[in-house]
Amino acid sequence: MRGGWVCVAVFFLFTCRTLAFDWTLIKHEGRDYVPVEDVAKFYSFTQADYSNDIINLEGPTLRMQGGVNSRELYLNGLKFILSFPIIKVDNKVLMSRMDLSKLVEPVLRPAKIPTAPVHTVVLDAGHGGYDQGASSLLGNEKAFTLDVVERARDLLLKAGFNVRLTRSADVFIPLEDRAAFANRQSKAVFVSVHFNAGAREEAGGVETYSLAPRGVPSTNNTNLSFADFQPSVGNIRDAENIALATAMHTALITKLGVNDRGIKRARFIVLRDSTIPSVLIEGGFLTNAQDRVRIATPVYRQFLAQAILRGVLSYNRAVQRNEASDQMMVRRSQITEEPAPDAGASVWDPLRPNVYTLPEDTRK
Repeated sequence: MRGGWVCVAVFFLFTCRTLAFDWTLIKHEGRDYVPVEDVAKFYSFTQADYSNDIINLEGPTLRMQGGVNSRELYLNGLKFILSFPIIKVDNKVLMSRMDLSKLVEPVLRPAKIPTAPVHTVVLDAGHGGYDQGASSLLGNEKAFTLDVVERARDLLLKAGFNVRLTRSADVFIPLEDRAAFANRQSKAVFVSVHFNAGAREEAGGVETYSLAPRGVPSTNNTNLSFADFQPSVGNIRDAENIALATAMHTALITKLGVNDRGIKRARFIVLRDSTIPSVLIEGGFLTNAQDRVRIATPVYRQFLAQAILRGVLSYNRAVQRNEASDQMMVRRSQITEEPAPDAGASVWDPLRPNVYTLPEDTRK
């Protein structure tokens, strides 16, 4: 189901007349869903195929793929992990309203969510001091993350950004302090760099996390808990978070050419407590034979730094877009170009087009 191309700059598909779109809402097991057929119509897909419970939507610049009972969604080959599986009820294929408003809509129509251009990038090297993070015979996470961050800092400074580091030495910084430091920066984004460890050695590749919206489980959890309904200050940036994650993940996959483990959701403290757009990237598995050799190679870490720069540039270029040429996040062509995603400061629900906050009934 993966496509061979990934990019993040797409033309705005819609005109004002789409605000009157007549959505069908279906309640199933206490949760709101919309037919994927409605999604196809609203986003102007010209071809739609639902045979064998596989979703394949095609348009001039966009392809969406997924499957019934799956949480994996591919937009022009880029992998997203939905909060809830796509389901089939009474022969209708349905997507959760939460995934529509909190993932699909911000990615496909970011021009609906205005935000300021980024001037400052806060880089967070994971772990440090007595906390070495994941480790291998070739090195440990805390050293590799600091090296990537220092390389990214140099590139971002040359590109004209202000750069702040949560740590610039082998010291331990509490997670809450990292988020608090980021929150003191204005017109900024927060990028936390980590490397993974897995119980199975075959697990490998890159994944990117943004904060889980209120009312959905973290990607690695299958059931909702009480904590999932608690408000987090970081949720004020839900739309910007997923836009930044899309920009960053696209840059990583395009630059590194590694296994795409997807854009995921979590409630990591540095994401949960951050009031600026934030992402956490996992640049590979130190428990995977191929990944750990890559990670220990300076060239690979330089590529990671370059991808961080590319992701920030893409995000920033989109939010400074010309209103006469609105852009989306996912485009089919120009894979070799710098990605150019869009982003926004608040949530726009296509089922309530004049409301720029998350309706209460979508939190269930």
